[in-house]
Amino acid sequence: MNPTNQNPSSEDLPSRPVLNSSEVINQVIESGEQLMASIQDLIEWTDYDVSQITDYLKRIGKFLAAVIEAHPITYTVEALTHKLELDEPTLRRLLRDVGVEIDPAVSNPDETVTEDDIIALLADRAGSPVGDRLMDLLRGDGPYVTWW
Repeated sequence: MNPTNQNPSSEDLPSRPVLNSSEVINQVIESGEQLMASIQDLIEWTDYDVSQITDYLKRIGKFLAAVIEAHPITYTVEALTHKLELDEPTLRRLLRDVGVEIDPAVSNPDETVTEDDIIALLADRAGSPVGDRLMDLLRGDGPYVTWW
C-alpha cells in the first residue's frame, strides 16, 4: 500500500467470490416460500402458540422493511402511462397534484416515481378507473394468505 494513499489497492484486498444473482434470487424466493409455508403449517396443524415466536417474526419484518425502504420500487413514467392508459402530460399533472416532485412540462418517459408516489396518487384517485388500475398495479402477483 502506498503510504500517502490510505486506501488499499485492489491487489491488497482479498478476492470475493462472484455470486450469480439469479441463483441468489432463487434461493431467497425458495427460502421465503418455505418460511411462509412453515408458519402457515404451524398455525393450521399444531397447537403451538405462535406468539412465542412473534419477536423473531417482528425482527424479520423490520429487516425486510429496511431493505424495502433502502431499495424502493420505482416505476417509469412510460410504464405508468401504458398501465394507467393516460398520456404523459395528464399523468404528470395528476402526480404533481398529489405532491410528487415532478415537472409537468417535461417529457421524459424514462423518469421514475416511487411506489409511495403511486400510493399517494391511488389515495387521490380511489374509486375511479385510474384508481382501479393503480390498485391492480400495486397489488401485483403473489399469494394472498388469510386466516379466519
